[in-house]
Amino acid sequence: MKIKIILTVFLVLSFNPLFSVTGDEALSKFRARMNGIEKMTGVISWTTSSGVSYTGNFKYLNPGRIHIKFSNPAGRTVVSNGRTLWVYSPASNIVGVQELSRDGSGGITSFTNGYMALLTDQGPGGYIVKLKNESRHYQEVTLMLDSSFFLKKAVLKSKDGFTYTFTLSNISTTATVLPGTFNFEVPANAQRVNNPLNIQ
Repeated sequence: MKIKIILTVFLVLSFNPLFSVTGDEALSKFRARMNGIEKMTGVISWTTSSGVSYTGNFKYLNPGRIHIKFSNPAGRTVVSNGRTLWVYSPASNIVGVQELSRDGSGGITSFTNGYMALLTDQGPGGYIVKLKNESRHYQEVTLMLDSSFFLKKAVLKSKDGFTYTFTLSNISTTATVLPGTFNFEVPANAQRVNNPLNIQ
């Protein structure tokens, strides 16, 4: 009888481990998955704990090129060619221009560097990885990943408790994305603000 119980426990642990990967392993697989994507289109949405929300259609081309056309707030555009980031608001006619790191790094995978990773949940639907670093502005970051370690949702929590919740949906990695999409020309009559302290 004891042998049967031991064998049953062994089989349960073997085929249904509590966590088959560690937090660091899950984070590494997440980075590899996201960095391995050549191109992508979809919808990005984010909300803040103060109730502000944004939604837009995005196009992405590796490395570091992104174009977001917002439907909420309508008309706003965010474009990056991997070296420069432009944020344009037709309502204010202001273009914020931010020079990016020369090494081409950036995005969510680079953002996660320097955090301690803890895998808090795992199942058929995917993984939840909680990142912590008390010295960062965003002390806590929660990544919700699908079974292939692709990002579905991220929650960023700052030192003062303020949160940003980002969600990706309607994802396609086969849609056509043209390199020229990421060439942004600042409108001639727009006010240009270089390297603003808070580009939103």
